Amino acid sequence: MRLSHRALLMICPLVCALPAIAQEAGLGTDAPTVLAEVTLYADEEDTSPSQSRITATDLSTRFQGAGLDRILRDMAGVTVQGGTGEGGETAVNIRGLQDQGRVAVTIDGMRQNFARSGHGANGTFGVDTEMLRDLTVTRGPGAEVGAYGGAVAMRSVAAEDLLLAGAEHGGEVRLRYGDLLAEPTVHAAFATKVGTSADLTIAATRTRTDDYTAPDGTEVYAAQDTDSRLATFGLDLDDGGRATLGFKTLDETYVTGRSAGTPRNTELSTDSLFLAYANDDALNGWAIDGRIYDTGTTLAQQGLDPDTLQPNGEDRSYDTATTGLRLEGRKEAEIAGRLHDFTLRLEGFRDRVTTDDPGADSLTPSGTREIWSLALTDQVEIGAALVTFGLSADSYRMDSDSGDARGEALSPRIAVELPLAAGFSLHGAAGLTFRPPTLNETLVDGMHPEPADFPIRPNPDLDPERARTMEIGLGYDGEGVLTDADSLRVRATMFRNQVSDYIGLVWTGGIFDGYYQYDNISRVKIDGIELEAAYELDGYYISLAGQHMDGTNQDTGEDLSRVMPDRISLTAGYITPDERREFGARVVHSAAKEDGDFATDAWTTVDLYLRQDLTETASLNLALNNIFDETYTQHLETQPSPGFNAQASLTFRF
Repeated sequence: MRLSHRALLMICPLVCALPAIAQEAGLGTDAPTVLAEVTLYADEEDTSPSQSRITATDLSTRFQGAGLDRILRDMAGVTVQGGTGEGGETAVNIRGLQDQGRVAVTIDGMRQNFARSGHGANGTFGVDTEMLRDLTVTRGPGAEVGAYGGAVAMRSVAAEDLLLAGAEHGGEVRLRYGDLLAEPTVHAAFATKVGTSADLTIAATRTRTDDYTAPDGTEVYAAQDTDSRLATFGLDLDDGGRATLGFKTLDETYVTGRSAGTPRNTELSTDSLFLAYANDDALNGWAIDGRIYDTGTTLAQQGLDPDTLQPNGEDRSYDTATTGLRLEGRKEAEIAGRLHDFTLRLEGFRDRVTTDDPGADSLTPSGTREIWSLALTDQVEIGAALVTFGLSADSYRMDSDSGDARGEALSPRIAVELPLAAGFSLHGAAGLTFRPPTLNETLVDGMHPEPADFPIRPNPDLDPERARTMEIGLGYDGEGVLTDADSLRVRATMFRNQVSDYIGLVWTGGIFDGYYQYDNISRVKIDGIELEAAYELDGYYISLAGQHMDGTNQDTGEDLSRVMPDRISLTAGYITPDERREFGARVVHSAAKEDGDFATDAWTTVDLYLRQDLTETASLNLALNNIFDETYTQHLETQPSPGFNAQASLTFRF
């Protein structure tokens, strides 16, 4: 576990104060414990038109045992690069935008800022989906500083997921096995109350995936060992708030580059420590939700012999340590006869990047990056419309041996939701956002590896990317649509992203004395339509998610390679009246991507799933994936996905 001195200085005094606080709160007594309810304003059951949410029920049934790539690809406008095949690193693509912080990822409120230069994705992370209990994707700007593409927020298992009402202890054990696993996956989580006002949660996962043969005969080297652990201590305070201290680790081991003849043994590890506080009535009526954290990711590699896979190359490593602060307050106030819902958010983080690559001048520079953001939103009813005004002031600073850079900007946003007749509603949003350049873009100073050896030089004068985002959509929420007992929810959205000062590599100088350098070279436009719909009737349900996008470099007229092809996902199922059984099917169709660096053929897959409760505390899950053994390669990937594969899991709750 690598923790910065700054993080220790912030966290240690609070940790040392916990015993005194605990004694004051009554820990160690025999009185029954009741967890204080902390109500946060963000309603998880009611996402905004630009958000999609995967619940714990979805993860355990419809996406049982799935990797993050399969989960996110079921959402409109979202896809993934990596996480399967020959690598454990994952990058998220929202509305055709990814890399270099254009999409922000948080796990338990902690930014995942690891990045390294290369031909793959830049801006990746590792995650154990067995630990996840909730996942929300926001399309478009506003959720995180600098992320004009969107944001992904994931939440790990916590005490409230395991402790039933009035229970002193609770937990679950899950065994999972299938065609793509080298051995059964084991996941266990346990929570217990401590005294009158505290609880302790621990969890662990062990997963061993295996290589597989695609239906066309391609051998895909997907073997990977994953181990993750989690521990959190929660304390309900006398002021009605709740403090949580948490620690997490994730270790992944795999071999990259085997198909290209350049294998490397790779170890990806992430360690995180955080202290959070939440109170729905603090500081004169303000609802407060904040945390400080320190999280670090290290990717260490060693070259292997292509024939024997024995170590024969030099070691190299890339390390990103992030210390962060996030504090959000919310309060309602009446001004000039109107009720305003104010949200004030302060966020800051500092990345410390350390690269150790003795084989060449690395294209991932060591250095530091610091970003601060202060954002204010005001949600107010104007007539029948609910209008949200937003403004954020953001600044950045970077330092390395090759120089330094800094800048600041204001990012305004406005969103409107207008109810129409008969359950229909109109929603629209517009915003101006800037993305600070990264260390990898601004202060890189090295040589591209042979045989294409050429220099890449720093550009401290690099300007931030600036994005104009506009969207408009129509929604419908109704009950008793076709019968007295059904419900229908539909969201259709059209959007346009226009990015100026888009950052890319350009050649500077002559043939013999020139070099590459990142510069503000182009304007980018992405247009799209997203559709999400869900219908329910007497236990039957059907949901649909799909999108159509076009992306263009407006300076060259070329299509953007990372804008995903047309895709539609249709899921239908049934839950029995006693809720002890659920079964369903999912059909996914993706159109072909004919141009660009990531051309793929069209494909269609069909998956089946089943959940059967065996007792009040035990359930059996079965997933049959790609039942027609389709040969297909996901957009942004170079290796084909698995053919037909089956998976069964047994979960015990106590």
